Amino acid sequence: MDYQLRPAVSGDYGYCYRLTKRNMSGLFGRHWGGWAPGAFRKAFRVENTRVVMMGGRRAGYLSVRPEAGAAYLENIQLSARWRGKGVGTQLLTRLIAEHPTVSLRLTTFADNPARRLYQRLGFLVVERHGMTLHMERPPAQAGDGPA
Repeated sequence: MDYQLRPAVSGDYGYCYRLTKRNMSGLFGRHWGGWAPGAFRKAFRVENTRVVMMGGRRAGYLSVRPEAGAAYLENIQLSARWRGKGVGTQLLTRLIAEHPTVSLRLTTFADNPARRLYQRLGFLVVERHGMTLHMERPPAQAGDGPA
């Protein structure tokens, strides 16, 4: 699948909010008691966000925050139409290539179907709090490619 990434603009906030709520509200309800609009609003940073474009239309987004010695994947969301078609794998493989010398970190739920993708690409569970997992992919070694 061919996609483009473009920097997010403030007008993308509503799209990112609605997509995340649609994709994650079931998991949030099951594990955190429901969707928390204020939490999303507080955490969203347009400067860390890139919008996935497919055929000139928004298809998802990813948000990556730099940390000391790492990059933290705050969010990766795809519209239902594009899930299961390899787009998520392409996005994460690109992210790994863009950050070859630092660890990549993320937080997910143990029962999030995306967890299998993260593990396939070399993310390991480094900490667990109930159903919340903190995962990390160490920096690539010479000759490494995505798992």
